[in-house]
Amino acid sequence: MTANEFKVLAGNLTGTPVKETTLTDDEILSGLLSDENKRVGHSQLNELLLLVNKDRMERPFYDYFFGTGCTIGLLRAGVENFQRLAMLAFGNFIYAYRTLSPITDPQHFKHELGEWARTPEESTKKFAERSPKLIDITPVARENTPLVGYLSTAQIIAELGRATLLREVLTDLGGSPATTWPIYLEKVLATAKSTEHGPLRSVLSSFQSKNTNATLAGFSQHLDEVIDKLSQRDQTRQEVQRQATRNQDIYLTWDHMDIYFATSMRKRWEYEDLYDFVNGLMGRAELTDLNLRYFDPTQAFTTNRVNKGLVEALMLKRARCTVYSVQDTDTLGKDSELAATLAQGKPVIAYVPKVEVDKRTGELITEGPATIQDRLRFVIYADDQFAQTLTPEEEKFLSTLTPVLNRYEQGRIWRALPDSDADRAVLAGHEADIARLCGMIARSEARIYDKRANTLKSSHPLGIQVNLSTGVANGVLVVRTIPECAKLLRGVLTNSLEFEIRDSTGEQMWYLFEKISGSAYRVVSRDRKLTNCFWNFYRHPHG
Repeated sequence: MTANEFKVLAGNLTGTPVKETTLTDDEILSGLLSDENKRVGHSQLNELLLLVNKDRMERPFYDYFFGTGCTIGLLRAGVENFQRLAMLAFGNFIYAYRTLSPITDPQHFKHELGEWARTPEESTKKFAERSPKLIDITPVARENTPLVGYLSTAQIIAELGRATLLREVLTDLGGSPATTWPIYLEKVLATAKSTEHGPLRSVLSSFQSKNTNATLAGFSQHLDEVIDKLSQRDQTRQEVQRQATRNQDIYLTWDHMDIYFATSMRKRWEYEDLYDFVNGLMGRAELTDLNLRYFDPTQAFTTNRVNKGLVEALMLKRARCTVYSVQDTDTLGKDSELAATLAQGKPVIAYVPKVEVDKRTGELITEGPATIQDRLRFVIYADDQFAQTLTPEEEKFLSTLTPVLNRYEQGRIWRALPDSDADRAVLAGHEADIARLCGMIARSEARIYDKRANTLKSSHPLGIQVNLSTGVANGVLVVRTIPECAKLLRGVLTNSLEFEIRDSTGEQMWYLFEKISGSAYRVVSRDRKLTNCFWNFYRHPHG
């Protein structure tokens, strides 16, 4: 090691460059550092630091970062050990060195390191020693998870109300043979609120277009069947929401909360996708021995939006980390949960699904036409490359298939119920076309999620947030598969993550990259003015 190389190391250790040294100092340094295998004890390292006009360190600092087997060749590794921990716990090198190097008591030293001093073995043991839950939630089945959402709930209630009103008006008319469709419609509109006129017109129009010779008697029979099905669906909704309300009360009482799952859920498949992700992740062997507790939004419900916000705020406060599930829509609520977690200095793992096109095509083919139609709308909106990637043949294909899909969409009467045989009949003979469309959608979804992963890693404005209490800059950890997510989550919870330090001179920035995700987990700016002002105000706030 040369004298200049050591001076760079000393600057990295203390956070400030070495000031000018004399030729004599450099000659002495060159002689002392010439043998890479030479042992460097605690007092000897201090002498080297004083030669370059840097403050010395006490024994606990030396033992923790360098160790009794330290040699000239291992000094660089010791400095990197310190830098990693300084970035994790303090957010800068100057304050970390000034805080830790003077400490003489080993216990005081570990206390200053806080959670970062715990070994993975100690953390794992702590999880294993937990008492079992006194009471557990009652899981909501996958197919019923959309019923804990406000939109699904509103649709069922609204359509049951419309069907009931249509039935009541028919009953009031008494089945008079003089009653015609126009007379019936006039009576319906006179009875209903003005906001319901559009949906009610649509119901009657769709029924008549699908049943060209339909009579009011036939519509009456149709309403009997629909009200029965919608009533059963509403009964299921009420049971699921009672169950999910109880689950929420149980979540509130748990003595531990490790993981908060942040998500945006509007469509049925978004609830089902999150259900699959949470259960797939928490069932992984990497996590099963940790006795973890987590808040799953597909299993909780409250009728009051304010209470819902308070529950989620409490879970964010209590959880050790947030797993941010990137789905179709990134909403204000979900982004706020990401930012709030980072602002507390807690880790955020962003799971962005890696779309395997063939597999995803097969999954889409099994979905109902309504879902495929919604997915097509989504990719057209979200994929800015969708139009450019279409060949002339594909453009012609879409222009031919789109009217068929629109006829199906317009023909659906009750959206809170599964597709009927009559709904699907519109698409008969188009199975191969639907499969081809699913492939196009899957390719587009792959582009969308690849772009979102890159954005979160590299350019998302929420990708780096500052811990409001300490000033430590925290980054989002982005993963693409459930096995990666499980491995990363275990590392987060047991303090066993591995990191690589990168000195990006061109960007005037130090980065601490987490190895599983390849994401920047901590950053330290080399901008002297920013660093001085930032930490002056964070460490010594003024009124």
